[in-house]
Amino acid sequence: MKRTPRGAFSARLGAGLALLALPAILGAGRLHTLHTELKSSDPARDTVLADPPVAIKLTYTTDVQLALSSVEVRSSGPGDAAAGKLGYPADDRHDVLILPLNQPLANGTYTVSWATAGPDSHPISGTFDFTVAAPEQVAAGGARPPPAGNEAAELQAQGDGSGTRAGFDRSQVLYRIMLYAGIVAVLGATVFRLLVLGPCARAGESREVIGSASRNASTVVAGGLGFLLVTIPARLWDQAEAFFPDDVAGNVLTVATGTPWAVSWWLLVVGVLLAGSGLFVRSRNGVRPFGWKVIATGALLLALVPVLSGHGWSDSPRALSAAATWLHVVAAGGWMGGLACVLLAGLPALRRHGAESPADAPGIAGMVDAFSRVAQVAVALLLVTGALKVWIHIGAVTDLWTTRWGRTLLIKDLLVAGVLALGFYNWRVVRPALAGDPHPQRLQRPAVFELLIGVAVVGVTAFLVGQPLD
Repeated sequence: MKRTPRGAFSARLGAGLALLALPAILGAGRLHTLHTELKSSDPARDTVLADPPVAIKLTYTTDVQLALSSVEVRSSGPGDAAAGKLGYPADDRHDVLILPLNQPLANGTYTVSWATAGPDSHPISGTFDFTVAAPEQVAAGGARPPPAGNEAAELQAQGDGSGTRAGFDRSQVLYRIMLYAGIVAVLGATVFRLLVLGPCARAGESREVIGSASRNASTVVAGGLGFLLVTIPARLWDQAEAFFPDDVAGNVLTVATGTPWAVSWWLLVVGVLLAGSGLFVRSRNGVRPFGWKVIATGALLLALVPVLSGHGWSDSPRALSAAATWLHVVAAGGWMGGLACVLLAGLPALRRHGAESPADAPGIAGMVDAFSRVAQVAVALLLVTGALKVWIHIGAVTDLWTTRWGRTLLIKDLLVAGVLALGFYNWRVVRPALAGDPHPQRLQRPAVFELLIGVAVVGVTAFLVGQPLD
C-alpha cells in the first residue's frame, strides 16, 4: 500500500499549523463585532429633556431588519406614549430606526423598549430611560420627577450599550444542534455513497456489499431528515416568539417572508423535500445512483441554511464570508457524516456480505482508503475556511481569552484538535494495518472516539454561533 512520504506529511502538517496561526497574525489589529448592537439613541439614556422629543431615534452598529423590529415608549404613569409607524430615515440608512411620536410627552420618566435583528437574524433587545421636564410643566406641577432609582442606576452601570442584550435561550441551542446533526447526516451519507462506495464499486466490490451499504446509508439520511422535519416548525415558531412574544401565531408569516432568515428557512424546506424525494427514486441495490444525486442536490442546499441564518451573512466582506461558511459546513458534514456512515453503513455491510465478495475485492481496507482520500480534502477545506472565518470574526488576539466568544472558540478548537489527532492515528496507523489484517475492530474503537468528539464539536458550535463577541 502506498504511503505518504514523511517529508510530504511534515509539509502538510506545517501548512495546517500555519493556517491555524493565520488568524492570530492577521487579526491582531482588527476590530469587528459579530452581532448587532445599539450604538446610540436620541434621546440618550438617563437624560433629562427640557423639550419633549418628537421621535425616538435608534442607531445600530450594522443594518437592522425592519420587519423584525419593534420599539415601544412606556410612561411611568398609566398608558403608553402614542406613536406612529416605525421606519428607516432613508432608503440607504438601514442602520437607523425612527419612531415618530404623535403627541408631545408630558413630564415624567419614560422607558424605551426595543427589539430588532441584524443581518444574521439573531434577536437582540434592550431598554433605556429618559425623563421629560419641560419648565412650564415643572412650574405648574411642582418638582421634576426623577428617574426610577434602582432601574436608572442599573442602566447607568451598563455603559453606552443602552441595555443591549442578545436574545439567547436553550431552545435555540437545541434547535441548532438538531439542525446541524440533520445536515451532517444527509451530507455525510451522500459523500459516503457517491465518493466512497462509488470507487469501491469500480474497484470490484460485490453488488451485495454496495447494495447493503447503500441501504444503510439511506437509513442515515432518513434519520437526518427526521431531525430536520422537527426543526422546520420548531425554528419558525421560536423565531416568531423571539421577536413577537405578545402575538406569536399572528406573526409567523412575518418571520417566514422577506428576511435572510426566511430564505434560510425555505431552503431548509426545499432541501428536505429534495433529499426525501431522492430516497424514493434511488435504486434499491445501490448500483444506479441517480436518486443519490437528487439527495446530493438537497444536501448542498441544506448547507446554505447556516449561512443565511448566522454570522456568515452578517460578516464583511459578505460574499467571502458566505462562501467560506458554506464550504466549512460541506467539509464538516462530509468528514464527520462520512465517518459515521463508514461505521453505521459500511462495516455492517462488510460483516454481512464480505464473504460473498471476490478475493480481490477492496474490502474494509479499500473502503477506508476511499474515505481517507475524502477526509484529507475535507480537513484541508476545514483548515482554510476555519482560519478565514476566525480572521473575519476576531478583533484582536486577546479576544480569544478575554471574551466569552473567544473562550468558547478555544474549547471548540481543542475538541477539533482531538478529532484531528484521532483522524491522524486512523490514517497513519489503522489504515495501513487493515491491509494485512482487515478486522473491523481495528477501526471501530478509534473511529467511534473520533465521532463522539465530533458530536461534541457540533454542540459547542451550536452554542458559539449564538454568542456575541463581548
